[in-house]
Amino acid sequence: MEKQIIEYPCQWSFRIIGAEEALIRCAVEKYMKKAAYQLTASNVSSSGKYISINLETIVLTEDIRNKIYLDLKNMTCVKMVL
Repeated sequence: MEKQIIEYPCQWSFRIIGAEEALIRCAVEKYMKKAAYQLTASNVSSSGKYISINLETIVLTEDIRNKIYLDLKNMTCVKMVL
């Protein structure tokens, strides 16, 4: 399978999954600081235990995109990032 070619800068969407929406929103707000981004509620698990939020932002390079992914993944309130 060939690696997808992505032209930067581009808009990128991260799906963030966790237990408490307010904690995720607060953590993302602190992390993104003055960068332009949009957060939108996505799904709630069938048990209601987990929620997902979409984070959309402009990424300038693949390195920056990967850094954002890893930083989000390492937040204590985040269970998974897609």
